[in-house]
Amino acid sequence: MDTIRGANFIPENDAERVAALERYQIIGSQRETAFDSICRLACELFSVPFSHISFLDADTEYIKAEVGLQGIERVGRAEGFCALAILQPEVMLIEDASRHAVLASHPYVTGNLMIRFYAAAPVITPDGFIIGTLCLIDQTPRGLSDKEQELLQHLARVVMEQTELRNDNINLLQQRDQFIEVASHEMRTPLTALKAAAQILDKKHPEDSILVAHVNRSVQKLSNMVNDMFDAIRLKEKTFNLNRTSFSLSTLIVNCLDHIRLVSKIELQIEGESNFKIIADEVKIERVIINLVQNAIKYAPGSTITIHTQKLPGFAKINVTDRGPGIEPQKLPHIFRRYYRSDPSGIQTGLGLGLYISAEIVKQHGGDIGVDSQPGIGSTFWFTLPVSF
Repeated sequence: MDTIRGANFIPENDAERVAALERYQIIGSQRETAFDSICRLACELFSVPFSHISFLDADTEYIKAEVGLQGIERVGRAEGFCALAILQPEVMLIEDASRHAVLASHPYVTGNLMIRFYAAAPVITPDGFIIGTLCLIDQTPRGLSDKEQELLQHLARVVMEQTELRNDNINLLQQRDQFIEVASHEMRTPLTALKAAAQILDKKHPEDSILVAHVNRSVQKLSNMVNDMFDAIRLKEKTFNLNRTSFSLSTLIVNCLDHIRLVSKIELQIEGESNFKIIADEVKIERVIINLVQNAIKYAPGSTITIHTQKLPGFAKINVTDRGPGIEPQKLPHIFRRYYRSDPSGIQTGLGLGLYISAEIVKQHGGDIGVDSQPGIGSTFWFTLPVSF
C-alpha cells in the first residue's frame, strides 16, 4: 500500500513502526471492555456519535474498539482516514471532510457514513512509534478547541497505557505457562518414585496400611494436580490429541462412579436413558464426568449427586446435579475460565483447572458445556457429545 486516494502517505520509518506494533500482540485480537469504554467515554466527552480505536500494520487498519460503526473490524489501510493521522504526533483535525483536498471524494464522505468532522489523536509507543489512533467522527462540520485537542491526546495516551498493560499481562501469562510446563514435567519423575515407594512400604509393612493409604491418596492428589497443569498447557497450545472410538455411555458412567466411590463415600443416582453409544475419546470423557462429579462433591459435601443422561437429535446430554449452596450469578460467566476459583478464600483446594480442562475437552469433541445454578438450591453442570445410535 503506497498511496491513499492517489497520494503517497507512507512514513519513511513504516517498517520499524509496524515492527513496534507487532510487539503488542494486539492485531486481530478480540474486543475488550477497557478499549470499548474509552470509545464510549470519548463520545460522551466530545458529543460525537462515532468513535473508534484503530491500529495500523503494513496494509490493514484494525479497529480494536468502536461506537457507531456497526461492528466493523478492519478496513484496508488505503481506505481509512487513520493512515493520514499516523503521519504526525499531534491531533489531525478535519472540520469538514467534504472540503478536504484529498478526502472530499472519499466513499466515507460521499456515501452513507457521510463523514464531515474527523479528529484523530495518535497512539504513540514509549519509544516514539505511532501505531494507531483514537478517532472522533461526526456527520456535521465542527471544530475542536485547543483544550479539547489536549484532552483527546490525553485519551490517546490512556489507550497506549492500556495497550502496554495488556501486553504486560500477556507476557506474564506466557511466563507463567512456561514455568508450569517445566514444573509439571519435572515433578512427574519424583511422583512416580513416591508411588513406587508407597507400594513397597505397603508390602513390607502391612501393619502401616492406614498410613500408606493416606500417603497414596496424597500422592494421587498431587499427581492429579500435576496432570491438570500439564494438560492445561497442552490444551492452550492445541496439542491435545483425541483418540475417538465408539463406546457405551452407560458402561462409561458405571466405570466413572466405581472410580469415585473408591475415594468418596457419597450418594450417587443415575437417571435417564444411557443405552446408546458415544463417538469420542473414552478416557477423556471419563475424565470430564469424574471432574464434574468431584467438583460437586467439593462444593456440595453431603449432597446427593445425580447424573442424568438424555438423547437429543445427534447428541447426548449429560447432567451432573447437586443440591448444594449453588453459584452466585456474577460468578457463572467465569466458571470455566482457566485458574478461576469460585471460592477465593483458599478453603477449597485445587488450581482452578478441572472445569477449564473439562470445557476444552468437550469443545474439541464438537460439544457444548454449561452450568445452571440457583443459590440455595443447587447446580447442574451439563455437556453434550455426538452420538451413534
